[in-house]
Amino acid sequence: MADENIIIGLIIGIVAYISLYIGKGIQKYAIEGIKEENSIKNKNSGIWAIGTILTGLYMFIQWAALFFAPINIIAPLEGIGLIFLLLFSHYILKEQITQIEIGGIFFIIGGTILVTMFNINGGSLNMSHFDLFFFFWFSITILVIEVILILISKLNDYKLAGIIIGLTAGTTNALQTVSKRITTIPEMTIYFTIATFIFAPLTLLITQFAFTKAKASQVVPYFMSVSIILASLIGVLALSGKINWIQVIGIVLIVIGVIIISVFQKENENLKELI
Repeated sequence: MADENIIIGLIIGIVAYISLYIGKGIQKYAIEGIKEENSIKNKNSGIWAIGTILTGLYMFIQWAALFFAPINIIAPLEGIGLIFLLLFSHYILKEQITQIEIGGIFFIIGGTILVTMFNINGGSLNMSHFDLFFFFWFSITILVIEVILILISKLNDYKLAGIIIGLTAGTTNALQTVSKRITTIPEMTIYFTIATFIFAPLTLLITQFAFTKAKASQVVPYFMSVSIILASLIGVLALSGKINWIQVIGIVLIVIGVIIISVFQKENENLKELI
């Protein structure tokens, strides 16, 4: 039964990340249309609303996925969403896909297969699996370190801001993902539902702040990599999750694919803005 639940969670998780990134693509498409017609009172405003709804739905769809499957399966699926964004940009926004980006796609697909096929965790979770003390202090320690680094960056005219703030946004996104998973524990449902609704807007705000200080192509690789790796790590250390070396290799491949697609692009500014 657990395997069936994990398959359900996997499918819902893929839908969640597709919703997020296709929503972003639709928003960009609509904004370009609004710019061309120099008016928000046209069909593009409706298209933008559809994109916004899809990006908003992501939070709840991913939440549903985490009721069925462990974090180290759901979190890495973000790479799949990035692939769909790349395809949307190619076919709808008429962006070219380079050979190196195709290589990134294969890294992500290969890594996702390894992470999902060699999973050794069940879908259920209870209080005996959860180390609240570790989760609290581990999260606080990381966030305090990152805030200190942001302050140091500010004192140095925001040097390395794209990396540092991108890491912080990735951390809060990972904590959002983990909090959703913890809400499946009946004793923790209320507390971590509140935590989820704190980390979700915080992630958005920090990400937008990062984009004001650095290019998206600098911020996104760190954001997504930390989000995937940290969520999986907390799943192992705080939620008694298990991860084998094949899955570790899979996560590394996904991160490499994300970096390739995010960084090594030829004049693909539209995609950089979207991610």
